[in-house]
Amino acid sequence: MMFGENYRVRETELATRLAQHAAVFALDHTTALRGLRPTIGEKLRMRVDLLRAPFEVLSEGPVTRFRMPITAATGPALNEAGAALNERRLIEALKRFDCSTAYVSTPFFFLPSKQRSYRFHFDVVDNFHDAWPSTRVGRARREFHIEAMRRADSISASSLQLCDYVQRLADRQVVYIPNGVPAAQIRAVDQTDVEAIRTRFKLHGRFTVGFIANHSMPFDGMERLVHAHVVARKQRPELALLVVGPGAERALEFSKGEPDGVLVAGAVPPERVAAWFAACDAGAHPQDISPLTHDAMAMNPLEFSAAGKPVLSNPLKEFQRLALPNIRFTEDDSVAAWADALAATSTFAAFDAHSLKSAIEPFDWNRSADALAGVLGVSGTAPAPRPRSTRVLDVVHYERKPIADYHSIENLFASLRAAMLEQADVRVARCPEVSRAILPRLRNWRWAGRVQGRVNHITGDVHYLALGLEGDRTVLTVHDCVSLRRTKGLRRALLRKFYFELPVRRARIVTTVSQATKDELVSVTGCDPEKVRVVPNCVADSFQHSRREFNADAPVVLLIGTLPHKNLDRTVEALKPLGCHLHIIGRLSDGQRAMLAASGLPFENSFDLSGAQMAEAYVACDIVGFASLYEGFGMPVIEGQATGRVVVTSNLAPMTEVAADGACLVDPLNVESIRTGFERVTKDAAYREHLVAAGLRNVERFRPAAIAAMYVELYREVIG
Repeated sequence: MMFGENYRVRETELATRLAQHAAVFALDHTTALRGLRPTIGEKLRMRVDLLRAPFEVLSEGPVTRFRMPITAATGPALNEAGAALNERRLIEALKRFDCSTAYVSTPFFFLPSKQRSYRFHFDVVDNFHDAWPSTRVGRARREFHIEAMRRADSISASSLQLCDYVQRLADRQVVYIPNGVPAAQIRAVDQTDVEAIRTRFKLHGRFTVGFIANHSMPFDGMERLVHAHVVARKQRPELALLVVGPGAERALEFSKGEPDGVLVAGAVPPERVAAWFAACDAGAHPQDISPLTHDAMAMNPLEFSAAGKPVLSNPLKEFQRLALPNIRFTEDDSVAAWADALAATSTFAAFDAHSLKSAIEPFDWNRSADALAGVLGVSGTAPAPRPRSTRVLDVVHYERKPIADYHSIENLFASLRAAMLEQADVRVARCPEVSRAILPRLRNWRWAGRVQGRVNHITGDVHYLALGLEGDRTVLTVHDCVSLRRTKGLRRALLRKFYFELPVRRARIVTTVSQATKDELVSVTGCDPEKVRVVPNCVADSFQHSRREFNADAPVVLLIGTLPHKNLDRTVEALKPLGCHLHIIGRLSDGQRAMLAASGLPFENSFDLSGAQMAEAYVACDIVGFASLYEGFGMPVIEGQATGRVVVTSNLAPMTEVAADGACLVDPLNVESIRTGFERVTKDAAYREHLVAAGLRNVERFRPAAIAAMYVELYREVIG
C-alpha cells in the first residue's frame, strides 16, 4: 500500500522496484494530499475528499494505482472508529485484487484486527505524533501507533533512530530498510548537462552550495539557510546558494536573489536531477532540529553524498550516528552557527572519497526493495532483524530558555548528548519561558510535567522544575550555589527553599559538577551526601590542542567573565606592569571600561560568542587567566588546557580540583600573587611547557565520552 504518488517518495521508490517481484497495488491519493495545507479549513476539506473518494482503479500495470474512501485521524475519540473503517476498506481492496499482504507506512491511520486473514507489514518512516508530544492528541496517536506496531506481523524502519524507537516503545525488533538513492544514476551524470547548468547560473569561480526545496514546509530550514548565506558572503564573497525544486522561489522572500548570491531554479525533471547535484560544490541540510528530523532518514544528504559532495547539516542524530565522512555539522540550528560554518573553508575540506563510496553503498533503493521483498516473502530471503539495541533509555534533558550571554550549560549538554548517541536516546525539552519572575516560572513548572520521559534530567539553572516531575525518575544537576551568595533576606530564603531544598529533596539523584559544589549544596540543604554524586563538566570536542609560538614580549591574556566574582579588577591591576594585551569575554560595565582605560593596557572585548568563536579565542591567546573568587566548576581551566595554553587560576576549590597539576595557582585576593604567577609563566619557558603538558594529560578525564558514560550509568540506575 502506498500513500500518495510523489508525496511519499520512499513508498513510490519501493513500490516501483517491488513490482519486479510481485503484483503491487498502490493506494494513491495524490490529488487530495498535494500541497501545503496550513489552515484548519483546508485540512478538513482534505479529510472530506479522502472520505468521499470513490473506489476506482487509476492505472494498471506492474504497479496498479487505485483510490478508495479512507479516513484520516481527526482526534483521540475517533481514532479507533476511523481505523476500523480503513481496515474494512482495505479488506475489500485485498479481495478485489486477490492480494494477501498489506504494506502500511506511518502516518497512514491503520490498526489491524487481532484476528485477521491477511498479513500486515508496518513500515515505520517517521514518528509524526512526537511533533506535539505534550498534547492529548499527540499522546493518543503515539499509543495508537504503539498498538499497531505490536500487532504487525513484521516491521521495518527507515533509519537507525526509528529502529531503536520501535524497540523502545513496542519492544519489537525491526528489519532496517534504509531510505536510498539512485546511486548509479547520480554517478553516471552527463557532464554536458552539468556544464550547461554552471554556465547558465555563472557558477564558474564560485563556491556553490546546493539546497533541494522539495517540501516547501517551514521545517525545511530554507529561511535559516538563506539568511545565514547572506551573512556568510560578507566574509566569503565567492559563495553562491543554488536552490532547486518546486519550492525554490520562496528563497526570494528571504533575500535579494542574485545580488545576495541566491540563485533559484524551479522544479527539475527526475532524469536531470543528478546534473544539479553534480553542478554544486556542496550540499546543505538545514532542517529544524525536532524529534521528527532527528529520527528521519532524509534523502538529500544521501543524494549529495552519492554525488561525492561534502554536506553541511544541522546536528541531527541519525546522521551523527551514520558518521558519513563527508557530512559536517553546525554547532546548533541558529542563523549565526550556520553563517559561521558557511564562511569557514574548513567546513567543506577534503574527505576520503573511497570511504564515502563504501559508506554510501547500503543506501540504494534497489537494495532496500530487495530487502523488503524478502521480508514480505515474495522474493529472496528475509534479512535478519536488527540486533536488539542498548539505546532503550528514553531521557529528557530539561533546559532553560536561552538568553544572551548565558548558554554554557546548553553547549555543555549538547556535547554530552552527541557522546551518548550510541547509549541513550535523549530529547531536549526547552522551557517555554525565560526563568525570571514568578508567573513565567509557574508556566514552566506546569509545562514540565507534560513532556516527561522515562528519565527526566534537569540540566541546570531551572531546579524548580523538579517539583512538577515524577521524583523517582528525576536527575537534577546543580552547577553552583552562587545565586544564594548574591541575594539576602526574603529573596534568599525563597531561592533556598524552591531552587535548592525542595528540588533536591524531590529528585531521585542529584549531581554536582565538583566536590566543592557538593559540599556547599549539602551544607545549604542538609540533604544526605549519598544522594549527591559528583559528575564533572566536560570539555567540548571543539577545544583541541593547537600549537602557538608563545609571545613572551606581549602575551595575549584571555580573561573569561566580567561578573564581580570573576575578579577582573584585581587581575587587571596585577597585569598593569607586564605589557600584555587583554581579550576579555563578557559584557563590560561602564565602570569596568573606565578601569581598563585607566590601566593603559590594550584590550578587546567580546560577548555572546558561539562555541566555535570561543574555541577560536583560546587558540588566539597565549595565557588563560582565571583568578576567580568563586566557581561551581571553572570551565576556562579545562578549555585552556585542552587548547594547549598555559593557565593561571585561583588556589581555591574547585579550581584546584579541576586543574590538578596543570595550572599555575595564585591567591585571587592578593594582587602581588596574581602578578607573580603571570610573570612566572611568561618568563620561565620550562615551567610553562611543564604546565601545558600536564594540562593536556589532565583534560582527558573531562572529554565528553567519559562524562557521558557517567550520566548514562545514572540513567540506568534510575530505570532500575
